[in-house]
Amino acid sequence: MSPEKPFYIKGSKSKRPESQCAIYVDGTAGEEFREDFDIELSHWVPNRTESQYKAGTSTEICFKYLETNKNPSYDLVINNHLDVDGILSTFVLCYPKIAFAHRDVLVEASKTGDFWTWSEGRSLKLFQELTLFYRHLDGSSLDLQKAYELCFDFILKLLKSSEATSPAQDILERQFSLIEQGKIERSEISYHLTAYFIPQALSKGKVKEFLQIPRFNEPLSEELPFWPQVRNRLDEEKMHLVAIETESGIHYDLWYPGYVWADTQGLWRPHGLILPGSMEAPLQIQWPALSQVIQKLNEIEAGACSWQLFPEINLFRQKNPRKFPVVATTVDQNNEAKESDLLLEAVTDVFREAAHLV
Repeated sequence: MSPEKPFYIKGSKSKRPESQCAIYVDGTAGEEFREDFDIELSHWVPNRTESQYKAGTSTEICFKYLETNKNPSYDLVINNHLDVDGILSTFVLCYPKIAFAHRDVLVEASKTGDFWTWSEGRSLKLFQELTLFYRHLDGSSLDLQKAYELCFDFILKLLKSSEATSPAQDILERQFSLIEQGKIERSEISYHLTAYFIPQALSKGKVKEFLQIPRFNEPLSEELPFWPQVRNRLDEEKMHLVAIETESGIHYDLWYPGYVWADTQGLWRPHGLILPGSMEAPLQIQWPALSQVIQKLNEIEAGACSWQLFPEINLFRQKNPRKFPVVATTVDQNNEAKESDLLLEAVTDVFREAAHLV
C-alpha cells in the first residue's frame, strides 16, 4: 500500500525528492533545513519543534501536529535512523488516516521503544515484532530507504492482523507477578521514588542478570529477569531504587526515568537535570539534595563499597560503569559493582529524611 505522503531517509543512496515543505521527524535536521519552509517534529535535543506540539515521543508529537493542522501542507517526510519511534513517527505522517485509527497502539509502542514503558496487547506486539524485524534489516546491507519501505509493509500487516498478543506479554506478566506476590518487594519512599527489593532467594545464581541494563530499544527476552518495563507499570514517572540482595550484602542502583534523555514536555523530570545542547553531550546532574543523600550513605556505610553519584549521564555515551539511566550505585575501589552492608530500611530512611526529594 502506497503512503499518502512520500518520505526520504537520509543516508539512503536514493535521490531525495524535491519538496516545498519537508517535515523532519525524530532527529535533528542539519544545515539543509529551511527555516521559512520546513518543519521539525522531534523530541531529540536540540529541536525546532513548536511548544504546542511537544509531547513524550516523536510519534506523539506527530499526532499532535496532525490533530492541530487538519490540512497540512507538507509534501515530504524525512528521517535519518532506524529505531521504533523513528519508524512509527515517520509512519504516522506518511499514513495519517491509518495511523489515527490505531493511535493508542502506535503511541504506546513508541514509548516502550524509547522509554521502557509498560505496554500490552497490540502495542507490545508491535514494539516487539517491529524491533526484531528492523534489527534484522539493520544487520544487512539493505539501503535505508528500502528498509523503511519494508518496515511500513510490516506495520500495515501487523495492524490488520487479528492476533493481538505476543510471547513478550508472558515475560512481562510473569515478572510483574513477582511484585504482586510479594516475592519482589515494592515500597514507596516518596511521591517520585520507589524502592524494589530483590531477595537472595530470587537473585541466587542470577545476580549478573539482575544487574544487567537493557540496551536502547532492546526487544524483550528471558535474558533479563526484571525488565524496567515491569517497574514502569506502577512507577513510570519516578526514580527507582533497585536493591539486589546477594550472599555478600545488597547492591543498590538508583535509576532515573528512562525518558530523561529526551525533550519530554509534560513528564516529571528530576530536579537539576538540564537538557544539553546535543544528543552527544551528557545531561548534568546538579541536585544538591541528592548529593547530600549519597554523602550521608557513605558516612554510615560500614562495608567495602562506596556510594557513587555520577555527575552526568548520556543515553549512548555513558562513562559511568552502570550506564544510562542509573545515576547512583554502590561500587568497589575498581569501580565495579559492589554490595553494601546497609539494609534497605536504613537506606530508605536516609532518602526519606531528604523531604525535598519528593
